[in-house]
Amino acid sequence: MKTGSNSSAAPGPRVLRMLEKVLLVLAAVSILAICAIIFSGVVTRAVFNWSMPDAEILVRDLMITSIILPLAYVAAERAHIAVDVFVNMMPKAVRPWSDLLGSTIGLLVLLPIAYGGWKGFHTAWSDENYYYGEFDLPEWPGKLAFALGYAVFLLRLLSLVIIDIKAVFQRGVSGPAS
Repeated sequence: MKTGSNSSAAPGPRVLRMLEKVLLVLAAVSILAICAIIFSGVVTRAVFNWSMPDAEILVRDLMITSIILPLAYVAAERAHIAVDVFVNMMPKAVRPWSDLLGSTIGLLVLLPIAYGGWKGFHTAWSDENYYYGEFDLPEWPGKLAFALGYAVFLLRLLSLVIIDIKAVFQRGVSGPAS
């Protein structure tokens, strides 16, 4: 593995990077499962005039998985939606401060969302909630994916805040005007 500023690996602990990659693969598998469920639903309806039971519930939970699980990976790559044109016009001395501001605000905004996700999972698990449908599917797997995805995202943002603080202080504490 390369080290230094030329490294193509995401910053932060190796365990976090591996966990992010596993969640990314699970998100990709979720997308493939969504495609398979929708395809089989269309075929069974067209050919056999029969619809797959609880397909909407399965797709809804898999959509949560496919969207939430890769968030930490995207943040690690700093590939999230940003105002790149504006940031690229800034002087290089300001960019670490911009990164720090973005990761800190993201972390603060994410805290209540992650807490709500955990509470939602805990409630679904402890109350043994089920979706109304033919299979009586439990609610907790989708809520767990949400909570797990946001927990790893929270860890990634915390890691980025620490990395960004180090980057700012390596340049000096005189501020963006330097």
